Amino acid sequence: MILWCAHCLYWIRDSVPDPNGAGMGEISIINITVNRKITASEAERLLKEEIQRATTLFPPKGELMAYAWLETNPAAGSEEMIKLPDGSNFLIYSPKTKTAQTEKQYDTSKQKPPQAGKGIKVDVSLELERGTDGRVRILGTTNLPHGMILMTDLRKVGAKYFAQDKVEVINGRISTTWFSDGGKAPPSGAYEVSISSPLPALQSVAVRAVIGQTGENLSGPIRTSMGSKMVDVTVKNLFKVF
Repeated sequence: MILWCAHCLYWIRDSVPDPNGAGMGEISIINITVNRKITASEAERLLKEEIQRATTLFPPKGELMAYAWLETNPAAGSEEMIKLPDGSNFLIYSPKTKTAQTEKQYDTSKQKPPQAGKGIKVDVSLELERGTDGRVRILGTTNLPHGMILMTDLRKVGAKYFAQDKVEVINGRISTTWFSDGGKAPPSGAYEVSISSPLPALQSVAVRAVIGQTGENLSGPIRTSMGSKMVDVTVKNLFKVF
């Protein structure tokens, strides 16, 4: 029995930020697409087999990420990512150890303990300011270091309205640009705000000296990926625009 009608292999090499703060690294990506539902365990087995085949034919210089996708509809953009048994999105292969780990296994293995006396429990307080023209902006205070780059997302609960701004922490304060809806006041209703940070490798040297090369000094509302810690704060149903 043929399990898939499309067994697609894309071998892409690109320069990406090294999560350990060592500049830019090289990574390769494999995508496998199947046209019938398979279990998470079967997806992991297929990925490992494809990694073995691909790395034998084309030994990668850097790490390799492998994803499995389900496509039952030929329409563009209909692919769904297949989660692995532990909930990971992909396998990652290291040419140094010649082993493949799940995203979560890799994340755990790469995490560093906080530097002695440098731990930071992330604290962010936010408020909404409304201008005389109806536009709004987000103001906040934080204990994150001066110069740290953050992304601020503003979403209307239950609607399609979305606005985003990149902000920089200035002396413990953050302030977004003024948000509007096509130049008019945003629609009335409840909003939620999310504050996140990019990979620590993308922060300045001065910021990394405080949060750690992989963000290891951060704790509290954070997320981890590829061994790095990043800010992840969401305030739901706190703001209302009238």
